[in-house]
Amino acid sequence: MRIPKRVNTVLDWAEAHLGALAIVVGLALVAAATLTLPPAVGFPIAALIVGLAVGGFVDNLRMSKRVARQRAEIDDLLRQNGALRHRNTVLSSGVITRESQTTQALLMIPEDDGPLNIEPDPGRTQKLPELEELLEEERGER
Repeated sequence: MRIPKRVNTVLDWAEAHLGALAIVVGLALVAAATLTLPPAVGFPIAALIVGLAVGGFVDNLRMSKRVARQRAEIDDLLRQNGALRHRNTVLSSGVITRESQTTQALLMIPEDDGPLNIEPDPGRTQKLPELEELLEEERGER
């Protein structure tokens, strides 16, 4: 037998909210049982119980929408976090070498053992040659 789409949608919704529906049905039965009491006592108690059932069910529906939205956001954040971890793992594993990791913000400075030739001494500060001295050295070498 084929189930119509509307009926299938209602059954799926009821399956998703089974706990809340069970509580509402239970409270409705308790409210019906209180109607057997004298009307001065039974009606107010039944109304209170029905109000609790309806209010609790509406609150459950409202909160379930929020929870679904938060779960979707958490899933998206976890997916992004996993992608970032994967990228960092690939970068740190050496698949991409350091020489190929260049950015537009940083220019590559070629290694040049030109005329500076200063030997580092950790004990003192050394003076860098002036531009004029460098130019004189270049003219003298040519």
